[in-house]
Amino acid sequence: AYRELDRRANRLAHHLRGLGVSRNVPVGLCVERGPAMVVGMLGILKAGGAYLPLDPAYPPERLALMLADAAAPVLVTSERLAAALPPHGARVVSLDADRSPIARASDTAPPVAATADDLAYVIYTSGSTGVPKGVAVPHRAVTRLVIDTDYVRLTGDDVVAQAANAAFDAATFEIWGALLNGGRLIVIPTEAVLSPPNLATHLRRHGVTTLFLTTALFNQVASEAADAVSGLRQVLFGGEAVDPQRVATVLKHGPPERLLHVYGPTETTTFATWYPVDRVGPGATTLPIGRPIANTRAYVLDAVGQPVPIGVPGELFLGGPGVARGYLGRPELTAERFVPDPFSCEPEARLYRTGDRVRYLPDGNLEFLGRGDRQVKIRGFRVEPGEVEAKLARHPDVAEALVVAWEPSPGDRRLVAYIVPMAEVPPAVGELRASLKASLPDYMLPAAFVPLPMLPLTPNGKVDHRALPPPGKNHVAPASVYAAPRTPDETTVAAVWSRLLGIDRVSIHDNFFDLGGHSLLVTQVLAGLRAELGVELPVQAVFEAPTVATLAERVAQARREGPTPAIQSSAEPVSIVTLQAGTAKRPLFVVPGGNGEPSNLFKIAQLARRLGTDQPVYGFWGDGGPEEDGGADDQAWVEAIATAYLREMRRYQPDGPYLLAGTCVGGIIAFEMAQQLAARGEVVGRLVLMDTPCPSDQGADALREREVARLARRGVDEADADAVLDDLSVRGRRLHRYRPRPYPGQITL
Repeated sequence: AYRELDRRANRLAHHLRGLGVSRNVPVGLCVERGPAMVVGMLGILKAGGAYLPLDPAYPPERLALMLADAAAPVLVTSERLAAALPPHGARVVSLDADRSPIARASDTAPPVAATADDLAYVIYTSGSTGVPKGVAVPHRAVTRLVIDTDYVRLTGDDVVAQAANAAFDAATFEIWGALLNGGRLIVIPTEAVLSPPNLATHLRRHGVTTLFLTTALFNQVASEAADAVSGLRQVLFGGEAVDPQRVATVLKHGPPERLLHVYGPTETTTFATWYPVDRVGPGATTLPIGRPIANTRAYVLDAVGQPVPIGVPGELFLGGPGVARGYLGRPELTAERFVPDPFSCEPEARLYRTGDRVRYLPDGNLEFLGRGDRQVKIRGFRVEPGEVEAKLARHPDVAEALVVAWEPSPGDRRLVAYIVPMAEVPPAVGELRASLKASLPDYMLPAAFVPLPMLPLTPNGKVDHRALPPPGKNHVAPASVYAAPRTPDETTVAAVWSRLLGIDRVSIHDNFFDLGGHSLLVTQVLAGLRAELGVELPVQAVFEAPTVATLAERVAQARREGPTPAIQSSAEPVSIVTLQAGTAKRPLFVVPGGNGEPSNLFKIAQLARRLGTDQPVYGFWGDGGPEEDGGADDQAWVEAIATAYLREMRRYQPDGPYLLAGTCVGGIIAFEMAQQLAARGEVVGRLVLMDTPCPSDQGADALREREVARLARRGVDEADADAVLDDLSVRGRRLHRYRPRPYPGQITL
């Protein structure tokens, strides 16, 4: 795997060099999380450039601003994502459409083009002036984070979970922590990250040893699956204020070997301090952020830059090789926040002013006390309220705006915007939210908009935050016209939303996310529906059906399909891999043999090229069926996988005719998919089965015998062979024992 990664990255690096990429040149990287993302990062670094991660989910206006501000001359992406990007001046390199010229480049490593002080990446964070700022991080900062450090122990035996968005600096620890230490990197699908039971399944299935979670996600795991991290070698959490009782819950229900509370701003490269947690004292209200990690210095200074005594609050300043170079193209802001280090003998040494108020405890650990400014953390993301206020002030009907953090319940922090309208009638909440959504990512959108005749002030003329009224039911963004629930399912869905969002009345056409809902509340919606209606829905259901009416339809569908959704609750979420992009023809969806392993998908990709470059081909990645050999009969087990695949397929192609294919035992699943489509009256334009065995117990035995011989030829040792064959025994036998159900409109071969 490392050899293939190196070769692909080398080819991309040579291709980028041919386009002028060299030292310190920012290169945009807009791809989905997965192997292509890692190839893109490594290829850009090998070319000498610095990668600029761009989240495809960000609004076009924000993506355009980041590309322009960084002056990125090249953008690495995919054909599908490139079509949705805003106008920009960068040269596009498509990892799929430009596959041929990239493949012709040399697969040997180009000469080293960067030094330890050169740029490795640029990540944009919220800016208090209304414009996001790019943090410029050098190579030495990354190596200091994950090599020869003291807070974690990473080796070639480690399996590191990749759960963070690439535009979030936690991905720096995940990706380079694995690759720079010879470990394995496992990309956890977003749907699994947001569902603690599914996350637990992924962690066990892939043997994950190292995991980082934002504090908000950690709290969710503690509430819904406290034993999910049991037995892991090291689990790190941080990013915002911690609830000690959630930590105590995890420690009580099967803790990892090492549980670490970590802290660090983006400007000091992900983590700056750490605190090992082995117990939570009775009545604890917080946890220390600990001591500096290796090669990091921490100072608690007063207003004139002098160290304060133990126990006295001050501002935290951080130094060492983890400190970023500054803000890209912002020399004034860089000089303000990155100041000369008076405690270092190195003439160029600098300290980063965090703006965080802390104090040293008698045992030498640091305690976080709060911010010295208005910056807040929302679900682990840093938000400058001033940036949101600046965007609101651009609205022609807003005279003044104030944005603050609001916590209706412990751990559920949201933004609230208070506005002074230009006229007596304030602008509609939905209009304000839509105007912000065009330029801000979802985590920066206020959950409520409260109109006021004027902002309350203290006697000395400052805003009186204590006098701000709490948001009410009329301050969210409802549908334009209220429509009452029509069915019991709609009534229940509306009631669950009302309870979680603190809204008295929810229309069936209201959008969950427009009402202030967010990704971390989705699992609570599903838990509420499970408790009230006894149905199990996947996390993706709320994103695909975000209104009361559409989600109630999903509930009804799940009830009609019987036990299948319950089986899926423990399944590995399915994703689709683009094997060949194209737009001229109807797409072909292929179910590979095995379990969607890379080797099988690669073989299908080779076959796809024989169909012509205008034929789009997609392959399924993941199982979609339960992990254990139990809980359902073979028929329901195969049907569950097929249903999961169909759900994902419809995200790419909502309507038929559908073109399906399957190789080896994947053909059995493809056949069941065709059966389910036919039963629903949908058209299957073509079903192709390649090397697919006829279901029989003897077929499963023959499969195992062939695998025994194949593994022996490869010299696989006995222990590894047993693990592979045990998996085949479960999956292979279940697939071979499958007998097609007599569906209406059944397909016959």
